[in-house]
Amino acid sequence: MYSPKIKEDLIGKMFQIKQKTGKPMTRQVNEAIRMYVSRFEQNESKEATSDR
Repeated sequence: MYSPKIKEDLIGKMFQIKQKTGKPMTRQVNEAIRMYVSRFEQNESKEATSDR
């Protein structure tokens, strides 16, 4: 399975969030990716509708 490398500056920021919230970094990443994918899919849907 593909495991992309996360930039070091983002790891530091995520660690700071983990320290403040107690939310594991893996959960943070999963939530961020889900939000990004959802937004992407919504935009794709809007574009497909506007092409009609």
